[in-house]
Amino acid sequence: MKVKPWLLLVFVVAALLCACSKKTGLQIGDTVPTITLTDLRGGPFTLPSDVRGKVVLIRFWAIDCGFCEKEKLFTLERFYQKYKDRSFLPVAVNVGPVEKNDARFEQFRQLTYPLLVDQYGAAAKQFGVKFLPATLVIDEEGVLRGKISGEAEPDAYEMLFTTVLNKGGFYENGH
Repeated sequence: MKVKPWLLLVFVVAALLCACSKKTGLQIGDTVPTITLTDLRGGPFTLPSDVRGKVVLIRFWAIDCGFCEKEKLFTLERFYQKYKDRSFLPVAVNVGPVEKNDARFEQFRQLTYPLLVDQYGAAAKQFGVKFLPATLVIDEEGVLRGKISGEAEPDAYEMLFTTVLNKGGFYENGH
């Protein structure tokens, strides 16, 4: 039996549409996966258990990423100082290997929030990060409540996590 070319084309297009429409990765409302990373000093840090009870902004970036604005890490420090009394915590996750004495990280050692290393990109993959930079906000129970792919103005980050701190947006509907 010979298949008409247009029928084959319809089947291929339908299959592609189905494949592309499937949600992949972590979605808003999902509980974030548990993963243990190391900080720049080599100590363990487990998400989300080590931050339970806090609203957490997780910034996935890389020291070698040309699209990642490194100064955003200092913006997160200012936010941390402003909101830490309200149980806010930023966490920066460098995706990729870090040499023990890499001088490029020296400027970030003054940050007072966790700076973690995702040596092989496993955490980024589990969190559904496809491109860097990526920023996620999780609530006090470890549920993903917001995402920003790429860079944004500082006001956008602040609005994202303060909405969660203030129980706005999705909380208004009882979710």
